[in-house]
Amino acid sequence: MQRSVVLLLLLLVIGIGAYKLWPRHGGESQPGVTVNFDPRGLTGDEQAAFLPLVCGGASGGADGYAHSCQSLPGYPSQDYGGAGTGLGITLTSVIYGHLTGDDADEAYVSYLGSFEPHVTNFGGGILFHRQGNGWALSGWYPGGAMEHCLSLNPQGRARFLCLYGFTGQGETDTTLFLVSIPGGGSQINLSPVLKASDLRETMDPNANCGQRKSADQAVLLGIDSLARGGSFATVQVDYVPAATADAACKAKNFASASAQKASLALSWDGSSVGVSPDLHFAPVE
Repeated sequence: MQRSVVLLLLLLVIGIGAYKLWPRHGGESQPGVTVNFDPRGLTGDEQAAFLPLVCGGASGGADGYAHSCQSLPGYPSQDYGGAGTGLGITLTSVIYGHLTGDDADEAYVSYLGSFEPHVTNFGGGILFHRQGNGWALSGWYPGGAMEHCLSLNPQGRARFLCLYGFTGQGETDTTLFLVSIPGGGSQINLSPVLKASDLRETMDPNANCGQRKSADQAVLLGIDSLARGGSFATVQVDYVPAATADAACKAKNFASASAQKASLALSWDGSSVGVSPDLHFAPVE
C-alpha cells in the first residue's frame, strides 16, 4: 500500500512538471516557455476551425485554390479586393502568440485568394482571437501574408522578421522587414531592414547604377531566403560587388555584370537587427 502511494505521488509530480513545461497557446505564459511561434502549415483540425469563420458556404476549390466561398465574412471591401475572379481561398500558414498585445491569445492565418489583386500580392492575413474554447474573427489584412517569417521574441508582444518579394514591369524587389501586427485589421506594420532591387529587365537595364552614390557601393539584386541559423538567422543574397558594378556602370552594360551569392548573418538585440558582413550595398528607395 505504501509503495502504491509513493508511486502515485511520483506520477503526480511528473505530471505537474510536464504541464508546466509543455508549450501552450494562450493563457498566462510561464517563464522560459515560448508563446510566440514561427509560421507553419495548418493541420486539418486548424483548417476546420478557421475556414468557416472567413469563408461562407465553403465548397471544394477550383483553379488551384483549396476552397471556394460564397462570401467572405468581415472582409473590409464590398468588392472583395476587386479582382473579379471568384472567391477561391487557400489558408497557407498559421502563427500563434501574443500578436497585438502582451497577453493577447491570438492566431494569424495567411492566405492566397483569387479575389486579391496583384497590388496585395494575391493574398494577405487574417487575425483571430480566442473566444471560449474556440476562435473568433478579429480582422482581415489584405496584402499582409506572413509565411516567410521568424518570431523574434519568445514572450511578450510578438515581433517578426519577414521576407517579402514583389515583381512588376520587369522589376523584382525583395525586402527584409521588421513586422508587427496592429489590432483592428487593415495593414501590418513594416520597418525595412534590408532592401534589394533588380532592375536589369526594366526599360532601362542600367537603372541599378542610379542607386549607387559612390564607387565603393555594391548592388544588392535579391534576397533569396531567410532561415534560422548561426546566432539567430541567415539570409542568402545575390549581389554585384562594388568593383564589378563600378566597371559595368561606367561601360553602361550593367545587365551583363557578373553577380555573386553570399550568406549574411543576422543578429537581434531586442530592438534592432544587425547584418554581417557589411558589403556596403547601395541604398534602395
